This record gives sequence, structure tokens and C-alpha cells, in this order.
Amino acid sequence: MVNFQLFRLKIYKPRQINFYEMSKSHSEILKDVIFSLPSAEIRKGTIWNIGNVTTIDEAGIYFRVGRASKLRSGVYQNGNFHDQDFEMAPYTHVVLDIKLEICAIAKQNKLASKTAGIANQLSRLLTKSNRAALFRVEFEISEINDPEDFITHLRRAFAISRFWLTFSRPNPFDVNTDILKPLQKCLNETDGTKGKLELQGFNLKADSLEDITRSVASTGDEAGALLIEEKGQKGVRKSLKHNPVNIPEDDLVNNQQIKTLLQHVREVYYKIRGKSESEL
Repeated sequence: MVNFQLFRLKIYKPRQINFYEMSKSHSEILKDVIFSLPSAEIRKGTIWNIGNVTTIDEAGIYFRVGRASKLRSGVYQNGNFHDQDFEMAPYTHVVLDIKLEICAIAKQNKLASKTAGIANQLSRLLTKSNRAALFRVEFEISEINDPEDFITHLRRAFAISRFWLTFSRPNPFDVNTDILKPLQKCLNETDGTKGKLELQGFNLKADSLEDITRSVASTGDEAGALLIEEKGQKGVRKSLKHNPVNIPEDDLVNNQQIKTLLQHVREVYYKIRGKSESEL
């Protein structure tokens, strides 16, 4: 059994770009960078690589990402002990939808104690690649949190007195997120990278906040609320954070299992957005 975690992958272009850069969509850039098999020394003596890249379908890609380093160990040969260098290259599996800009990364303790640590190194590897430099783009990979538990608390609360959310720079796939769009535009116009909005009221509307929460969760941002769970009680803070989306799957030993995993990843993402594939 392999445990995958869901992430949002964002691509940021410079505000002033040349004609060559404009001719490539985000999906095309992402595919181009992945298939270039990037390699970069993220830390001295440690090189991260992408390999085993395979096309699953029109938008789906499977690849492996890993870290190569040398380990010196003693060996015994022909009656003598001596030191010998061995190359170690632990890796993990990644499935990616270049149109939805989501990826699922398999947990691998040999690479990092948390899957988010692998995602962080993957974003750095993509950004440091030669192809990213050519397109002058940066990559950001954020955890997607499951909004269902948080939304349940919103629905059941006697009153919601405060609600806050974070937002990041606009990305083309976020254009249908109507509530976040003006906030993202403001952030972009001011050359900001992150922003936060807080709403206050006697009893904010839970159904409207549910739509906002789903949008925030799908972009890898955060949300929280101050809830009065029962009349007369003090407010309780609830948060969207620390509830990553995990997708357990059988080991990936053939193409059919990879296709099944990708379909499962898409279904989970559509559920988070609260929209069907045709509505996105």
C-alpha cells in the first residue's frame, strides 16, 4: 500500500514577458519542464532528479522524483578492508494533471519525514531547471487540505462571528474562483505574494462561507473561523489547516494502476471544489 498526498502546483510568470514566453500556456510549460528531466543540486552533495516520465493521457503525467547522493562504507574484499563509495538514490512516485495543476506525491521516509518536504524540494527542483529559466517562471507547490470537517463545523455552528482566509497570486486555472479573483488581482497589482482577508459579523452565512472554503482549499491556501457552537458559549477557533488530503493506493506496478490512481486523484479534487469536471 502506498499513501499519496494531494498538492496544488502553481506556475508564476513574470509580469513583463516576451512573445516567445506568451506563446506557451501554463500546461505546455509544465509539461516541457517535466519532460526535460531536470536535475539540480538543492543542497551541497545532494542532487534531486526527475526520471521515468510517462504520459498517462492528454493531461496526465507520471514520473519519479528522487535524491542522489554518495555514501562511503567499508567493504571486505580479498582479505582486506577498505572504503568504497556507493551512490544512493531513493525516489518516490508522482502523478500530475497539467491542466488541473494538481499532483499526488507518494510518501517516502527515505526522502523526507513528511510528504510536504518532498513537495518543497520538487518545487525548488522545477524552479532551478534550465527550462524554467528559459521561460522565466517560478513554481510553488502547496498542500491541499480536506475542507469537509471544517465545513461541517460551519454548518453546525449556532453562529459564525469571524472568518478569515489567505490568498496568493493569481493563476490561470483559478479564473473560475470568482470570490478570490479580485483579491488575487489586487495582490498581483501590488507585487505581493500572499494576502489575508478577515470577515466579521454577528452571524456570517455558512452556505456562502462553504463556497469560499472550497475555493481556498482547492488553491492550497488557508481558512479559519471563530464559531459559537451553542447559544451562550464562548467562541471556538476552527481551521482548515493540518488536514491534508491523503489517497491510499496499491503499489504502482503497471500502467493501469497508474491510470486508476490519476482518475481517483481527479475525483477527489472535483469533490473538494464542489464542482463536476464539466463545471471547471
